[in-house]
Amino acid sequence: MSVPIILAGHGRLPSGVGEAAEMILGPQSRLKVCELSPRDSPEEFGARVLALAGAAAGVLVLADLHGGSPFNAVRTLAAAHPRIQLVSGLNLPMLLEVLLHTTDDVTELAGVARAAGRDGVVDVLESTW
Repeated sequence: MSVPIILAGHGRLPSGVGEAAEMILGPQSRLKVCELSPRDSPEEFGARVLALAGAAAGVLVLADLHGGSPFNAVRTLAAAHPRIQLVSGLNLPMLLEVLLHTTDDVTELAGVARAAGRDGVVDVLESTW
């Protein structure tokens, strides 16, 4: 079974990144989105993330902003549910690499996300191409 990927963030950013990934890769059944609205409490947001996680043995949550409300809500969940791995700094290169990587090991997938997110940021003036 593939590891579910939950995009968590402010406003429509998670949907936008998810839609862009699906434009490139096609429909992704394991991709889920949880968006924070101004009316949401951290508890409501966390409950929605847990519902999206379902009974999966491992879940990777990619949050938009380290220290933001979605990140903090999921960090609280991850402390109580070790099956949830959380990586912040959601960006399109990160998501594409995660979706293309085939593993059922959520810890390995979190490492892929961290590396791809970091490597996806390139200063054009320092680039060799």
